[in-house]
Amino acid sequence: MKIIADANMPGLEPFEALGRVEQHEGRRLRREQLVDADVLLVRSVTRVEQALLSDTRVRFVGSATIGTDHIDQAWLASQGIMFAHAPGCNARAVAEYVLQSVLLLCKKRQCSPVGLSAGIVGMGNVGGRVVDWLRALGMTIRVCDPLLARKGVAGLGTIDEVLECDVVTLHVPLTEAGEDATVHLLDSKRLRAMRNNQMLINTCRGAVVDNQALLALLEQGKGPMTILDVWESEPVVPEALYRQVQYGSPHIAGYSVEGKLKGTEMLHGALCDWLQVAPAARANVLSKPFMDLPVSSEDDLLSLLQAAYDLREDHRRLGDSLEQADPAAAFDRLRKDYPLRHELHHWQPRGAVDPQWQPILSRLFVTA
Repeated sequence: MKIIADANMPGLEPFEALGRVEQHEGRRLRREQLVDADVLLVRSVTRVEQALLSDTRVRFVGSATIGTDHIDQAWLASQGIMFAHAPGCNARAVAEYVLQSVLLLCKKRQCSPVGLSAGIVGMGNVGGRVVDWLRALGMTIRVCDPLLARKGVAGLGTIDEVLECDVVTLHVPLTEAGEDATVHLLDSKRLRAMRNNQMLINTCRGAVVDNQALLALLEQGKGPMTILDVWESEPVVPEALYRQVQYGSPHIAGYSVEGKLKGTEMLHGALCDWLQVAPAARANVLSKPFMDLPVSSEDDLLSLLQAAYDLREDHRRLGDSLEQADPAAAFDRLRKDYPLRHELHHWQPRGAVDPQWQPILSRLFVTA
């Protein structure tokens, strides 16, 4: 069996027991490289559709991602090609990114997040965790999720009600059609309705926010304080928009070691199930290093998060990449050569904790 995998996927060793593994740059993957392949493993930069897979031997496609907007699932199904992905694999990493973003923006606003309202658009694996963590931080929560609303889940708001919150964070898939289409969900009209003292965080897909409309608003000194991890024109990041947001990063909110490995592990399990073979036994987990917890203020909590991952460094690196001769290629290099980043549960906490901060800290240091 021949297995083609994205060059940015770690932890592929278990696949080697199933066949020969070759890694290629996901954004540059071509049909000619797949003609004699049986399995294709991708991330979000590879568009998997008829043009890529027609007249190939591929019978299993796996995407080590939460989102599936880069996959033509209908065509795969029509060809009898099995598809699997990794919902929730990097939910903790994205939630840590959002939590740090909230604390950074509040510090810039010179306000406390405690008592502020947070609007979460989309309550799937990531959004649900963000809801839980921001509530534990002491924020008042409002959620918009039309799919859950139609299932009868109570207490949900409309998109426009949620967009009135002090902090708005987006966690929806990118969909182009239907009553729940999310392309330009935050269009010019909705962005103009947002106040200057609001905060907007987008870690899902760039096109959920109309980037041109957002830029026009920010250049006028209007609109919310914004943090963008995703950009509508990736891998091209408009320098003008980068200069207007508070922080920007190269689509890496979920790029933790644990999140990537979990995504690979989930695909391995799915492939083994499809092949009806037993997966290899997992290696024993090494003992965790210690991390001290001197947390008695919001600044302490922010410092704790930044000890594991510092969003400001990604902002700086992205800015530097825009100075390169080929910024789009530099964007991809930032993702390919991304520094090792662990989620907080990589460490074992020790030390006394102020009871006020125990609810959020108890969530940050557990694996589940």
